[in-house]
Amino acid sequence: MIIFPNYWDPRDLPTSPVTQVLQGPYSASANMPTKRPSVLFFTISDFGYVNVVLATICELLRRDQVDIHIASFAPLRPRLESLVQLVKDETDKQTSELGLHFHNLAEFPGFATWAAQSKDRKKADVPHPPGRNGAGRVALLTLKALAIMRPEQYLSLFDWSADLTRKIDPSLVVVDPILLPVHDMARTLGRKYAVLHPWSVADGLIPRQGWWAEYWKYPAFSTGFPYPLPWSKIPENISCYLVSKQCHSHPKVQALNQARYAHGIKPDPLGSFTPFSEGVPQITPSLPVIDLPMSIPPNVFDCGPILVAGPPIETSDPDLLHWLKKAPTVLVSLGTHFEAYAETVQEQAVGIRILLAARPDIQVLWKLKPEATSEKSGLESLDSILGQAIQDGRVRIETWLKADPVAILRSGHIVCSVHHGGANSYFEATWAGVPQIVLAMWYDTFDYATRVEYLGIGAYGNREKGRSCVVDNDNYVAPNLVDGEEFGTALLRVVGQNKEDLEAQAIKKKAAELGEVCRRSGGRVRSADIVTGLCLGEADI
Repeated sequence: MIIFPNYWDPRDLPTSPVTQVLQGPYSASANMPTKRPSVLFFTISDFGYVNVVLATICELLRRDQVDIHIASFAPLRPRLESLVQLVKDETDKQTSELGLHFHNLAEFPGFATWAAQSKDRKKADVPHPPGRNGAGRVALLTLKALAIMRPEQYLSLFDWSADLTRKIDPSLVVVDPILLPVHDMARTLGRKYAVLHPWSVADGLIPRQGWWAEYWKYPAFSTGFPYPLPWSKIPENISCYLVSKQCHSHPKVQALNQARYAHGIKPDPLGSFTPFSEGVPQITPSLPVIDLPMSIPPNVFDCGPILVAGPPIETSDPDLLHWLKKAPTVLVSLGTHFEAYAETVQEQAVGIRILLAARPDIQVLWKLKPEATSEKSGLESLDSILGQAIQDGRVRIETWLKADPVAILRSGHIVCSVHHGGANSYFEATWAGVPQIVLAMWYDTFDYATRVEYLGIGAYGNREKGRSCVVDNDNYVAPNLVDGEEFGTALLRVVGQNKEDLEAQAIKKKAAELGEVCRRSGGRVRSADIVTGLCLGEADI
């Protein structure tokens, strides 16, 4: 299922000709003849979403077997520069020797008008309920993701990416799953290409399991139902599944399909090739043992969590490490895109207070990004509910964490990771072997809450609150999806009422076991193996 990320950034505006090559630590012009195989990545630049691409590129740079081109938005450039510096420090190579070229995806004609269409969208207004109460919203947001571009913008990106691909003539094109015009381009031009996913591809596999299992066995997208699906939930599950598919017949999608076909694009409906088509390799950060059980076709390569190698916390934030050493810590971080309205801040604070009252040996690190218009009210709630704990240093609130999340999780001091159910957060915590609580907010976050409970590695911390929310789709206001009492109960279940709590010990043990499996799986090394093998034409990947 497609998510709807925050594509646009003012820094994306074009400043140079198409096929720009970064100067400074990057290699010479892309116009030079290619002397060895090359790979061309197309991806958006969202912080967590793009981590699988950065992790794979880092491994490719270390091997130095292929030249690397990446077409993305300008905010990604500093992170690429950091990768180059990291590899330079590790290998003593000169940066001029590293074949990494950047191309500004914002340079396709029509980008400015496309960006202007969604520049006023507020992240705080994205949350929606799971199941039947949120199905209409999910259908609307899926429509926006499929038809995010007008036909002329879609075809402009198609042509721009085709021109770039012809110019570079890479051995392999690697596309992220949501850049639909680029998928069309790779298929229409007959290029060898692969899809690199930041998430599980279960949503694409489930309808292929046979016996109509998507209706009666597996929870429909964004429902958060348990697996296996309880018989009592089947009618609602069928309804939600069908509602989510309605957008494919919407006039906007039909108009876009007509424009695509008239432009010479292969006659498959928009999005039908994502994530599976014609045996195209699908590279994922999942593993069978950390996903729902299902049959996996041979073109799906589950690598295990594909994580960016970051600096240890000792060097990135020694002050935070000093604080973490004081007590076992619960990490609360609801993702890059989550902005909390005051009511949500208040309910989270209530849940944390419940934990701290029962477990005086526990402290909390809370990455909190309040929604701007209600920030004052939210901070007042924090002061009234957690003021003393904040003063005593048992609760530490940060707007941004300097240390890499994985470094924090693997510090040995985190006893529970509370997150929103984003794929990146799920895979990081699972790889680290840390128990999880999911406060699901939108799209597939409800699906990762289902996985956490099915696998026995944590809890779905807002199921009842989410199920009880009713929204007006015609005059939509994002609901508060957190109840303090329910959240507090989940915290005590996962962290434990006391140090000897048997259920908490079982969750901790299972999380640690799956963490060991994930860390042995290869992750970014395996992803780089596959990309290299496809570039070099090796049969065994």
